[in-house]
Amino acid sequence: MSGLESMQQPGQKRPAKLFHKKSRTGCQRCRSRRVKCDEAKPICSNCTRLQLNCVYDRIKPADQPTRFVSVDHPRSLPAGKESLEPENVVDPPESEARRKLELSLFYHYFSETGPSISVDEASHPFWVDMVSQLAFKCNALLYSLLLLSALHRTKKSDYTDKESLHHSSTYLSMTLRELNREIEHLSAGNVDAVCLTASLLRIYTFVRFQDRDLEPYTPPTSWLRMTGTSSAVFRQSAEITSMNPSSVGMQMVDLVTHLLDEEAARLHTKGLIHLMRRQDAHELEEPWDVDVQDAYLSTLNYIGAIWRAMQDRQPPGSVVRRLIVFPLFVDNRFVDMVDEKRPRALVIMAHYFALLAMLRGFWWVGDAGPREVRAIAKQLPLAWQGALVWPLEVLKDQIVFTHDMEVNKLSEYAAGLTLQI
Repeated sequence: MSGLESMQQPGQKRPAKLFHKKSRTGCQRCRSRRVKCDEAKPICSNCTRLQLNCVYDRIKPADQPTRFVSVDHPRSLPAGKESLEPENVVDPPESEARRKLELSLFYHYFSETGPSISVDEASHPFWVDMVSQLAFKCNALLYSLLLLSALHRTKKSDYTDKESLHHSSTYLSMTLRELNREIEHLSAGNVDAVCLTASLLRIYTFVRFQDRDLEPYTPPTSWLRMTGTSSAVFRQSAEITSMNPSSVGMQMVDLVTHLLDEEAARLHTKGLIHLMRRQDAHELEEPWDVDVQDAYLSTLNYIGAIWRAMQDRQPPGSVVRRLIVFPLFVDNRFVDMVDEKRPRALVIMAHYFALLAMLRGFWWVGDAGPREVRAIAKQLPLAWQGALVWPLEVLKDQIVFTHDMEVNKLSEYAAGLTLQI
């Protein structure tokens, strides 16, 4: 017996729900199902995933809108790399020097940074044209553009450009401050700029993620959760833009709408279901209930869908987009289990990072994928090492994505690797 058949044996009493905090101020659906609610407004993650009506009938004391905060910065960076932590950063004074700096950074973004983060022709208008146009109307978007431009210069210099590193820290602080102000007054008038700003910050988190300290190993939960904050912003924006198909926010949502089809995603676990096996002693040690099972399955569904997209000859840009937005769709319960360093959760993350490694040609992703897979391999107990055969094998001879990659090359590569081991 394996896979789903071994999850709950006949006559076996369902284990108690450990590592679980009951939701008291969450939506009606989550409370009735006794699952953890992330309380995102207007629709929580669980109801978004299951496509259910989300109703809040209990008011949380001093309820605050979604807020962006800086993720934990790596405790140490490679030689010559200084902290980007924005604490205690003071806005630069208005001056000729500041105006020239911002013009220089703006031009660098328009000519180099924006095109470099566009994964295909469909996303190019968002990252180059729309960002550049709306930045003049929204300080949060303008500062995030300048932040990413300065960080791009820093990366190109291999962190020897200390001045650009300092500028990126300054504009990060200014971006977070202005974005939180915009979110407090989210409306049809600023929703497009807010969505673009949140998306640029998601790129920023990828840049930081590739250089994080892995000794000793800590799970990538800060990265997952900050990107989850971006997801909450998109959910709040969806209701505002639903009646305006020309909205930038609505167009961005349309690019990934097909990823929300949970029923279709259920078809993509083939080749990964062995990761759900509960037979051997080390596999049975983990506390288990229906919420744990659903969290694992939904994550495996998403990863399997990425692989299927490659085999089905979908455009490379679509595959890249699936990889990048993975943290937006991952179940919050799964993130909790990653944070707890549950071996099965780390194994599943290693499968995702093995696919992310294909994007190492993009400067803002870099070697994050290979680094995380190998770090997880060092962290896992011996009994779980067999579950990492496929991720480690993928890293040995892996294709590297490019902007002009042909569909045939990608599908042939996918066909040459068997997902199930």
